Amino acid sequence: MAEAPIRAGALPLQSRHSHRVARRVLAGLTMLGALPLPALGAGQGAASAYPLACAYFRRDLDQYAHCARRDGGMVRVAPAHAARMHFERGLAELRVPGVGCLWVRRDGLALPVFILDNGPDPFEQGLVRSWREGKVAFYDRRLRLVLATPYDWAFPFNARGEALVCEGCRSDGRDPASMVGGRWGLIDRTGRPVMPLAETDAADRRYFGRPN
Repeated sequence: MAEAPIRAGALPLQSRHSHRVARRVLAGLTMLGALPLPALGAGQGAASAYPLACAYFRRDLDQYAHCARRDGGMVRVAPAHAARMHFERGLAELRVPGVGCLWVRRDGLALPVFILDNGPDPFEQGLVRSWREGKVAFYDRRLRLVLATPYDWAFPFNARGEALVCEGCRSDGRDPASMVGGRWGLIDRTGRPVMPLAETDAADRRYFGRPN
């Protein structure tokens, strides 16, 4: 081929992000499972109704039992826990072991999203990355589905309204990890291809503004 295929290390999942991202310093986050489970008290509902534990990011690093339950592809947070969370612009951060990082609405509906810098993926251009039926999807701040895609990975939409997407790519398993292999292209906010998928770094160069 005229151009080299995407190589390991070419597209880091966290550090190669050209948009503003708030860095979260969460010492000991990997030890959440070893932390105590403080009791919330009466009124939290039956344990069987909310079997999942959770941790509030901005409040503390403690893990609370009987906090949430799965609700289809979403998660539902117990009302007593939702009332204790810190909301900004209508959303709060949450971590649920076995599910991942989530954004939570005031009514307790929560969306699992990509993990970035040990926290939930930030909203870029009003959209956040999540999954739908095993493929990348984009949701708005009300956690409504805006765009479902057929792609295995995607970077956020940039200021030009373009997202870098791939098909057949995979994580190299390193820390920080990179996406390797597959075919890469660009889509607009409607999902229309701006640059078709190809085994070159042309889409990567355009997305990150690097010269050819």
